[in-house]
Amino acid sequence: MLLRYRSSGHASKPEWRPVRGRNRRCRGSMAITQAQRELRAGRIGSSDATRVMAGDWLSLWREKTGRVELDNLDLVAAVQIGIATEHLHPRFVVHATGISCVAAPDTYRHADHDWMVAHPDFLTGSEAGGALDTIVEAKFNSGFQSDADLARRYHWQIQHQLEVVGLDRALLSILRPTGHSLVTVDRRPDDIERLVETLEAFWWHVVNDVEPSDPLPVDGPSYENGRVFDMGRHNRFRALADRLVANRAAALEVKEDEAALKALMPDDARLAFVAIDQPDGRSGGLYLARDREGRLSLRYGAPPRRALADAQSWGPSADPNAVELSLETVLTAGWGEGRAETFGQEGPKSWDA
Repeated sequence: MLLRYRSSGHASKPEWRPVRGRNRRCRGSMAITQAQRELRAGRIGSSDATRVMAGDWLSLWREKTGRVELDNLDLVAAVQIGIATEHLHPRFVVHATGISCVAAPDTYRHADHDWMVAHPDFLTGSEAGGALDTIVEAKFNSGFQSDADLARRYHWQIQHQLEVVGLDRALLSILRPTGHSLVTVDRRPDDIERLVETLEAFWWHVVNDVEPSDPLPVDGPSYENGRVFDMGRHNRFRALADRLVANRAAALEVKEDEAALKALMPDDARLAFVAIDQPDGRSGGLYLARDREGRLSLRYGAPPRRALADAQSWGPSADPNAVELSLETVLTAGWGEGRAETFGQEGPKSWDA
């Protein structure tokens, strides 16, 4: 079934009700059917809209004109995990909002541009007991992208869905191994106008079978909540910033020296120290400590007293085959520049530079 709703004239909202036989958790498979996939192949779907706005015209044009076969995603792990977890999203949406969330009944086609189609994942409401006036776009993400980054990444896809279906509001439902979050994405008329114009330009190349070139990408807007401040007029902030910038070279040199010390830590040592008496008579210096996982930490001050009872003076190795690394060798090996190598030992996996 193909559903057609209002045009971008935006006169009134459609009144949807849950489809018979679907419960609020939508336990069935959410993957699109082969018929829906074939329908998308000859039109521009929401995922295609993302590629068009990203400037990926040539490869998409080749797909739409049948010059290349579509990629087989059956063994693409990220895609299959997304499909396998898609049915979980309504449960989390209902828990977060208290409003029913149902599977979208079918593929929708734009009222004025029949080459624009969309198949939303789910529909929900903006208020309990009201119409299903909100699209829910389900995404699984196992990386370290923030909610704002993902909202920007899928901005054009969701704006395309809002335009085709004829709604003003969507929820980006983000499921991660560590939890779930929702991001509200409102209809942006100016962005939709630009989107439709860009899609029309691309579609002209498909209809007329004219090979396009890849234009510059059009990024989505920022979804960051925090503001950006120029602190140049804050006297204390500016004074501290000036001091840090002036001393940056010395700070980086200190980090290089710290990393070089860790490289020189004897393989069989759990603690290595140098005692340096302070001008006021107090004992000071620094020491390296190795934890049970082999990680090294550098600390300033005198080592723990209980460790001093077992202390012995270091001496060159008696092994005639042993190689003594010079300080120059250690420093030129890249310590303090983000490298994780150690000389014959397991240490930290990264260094701050």
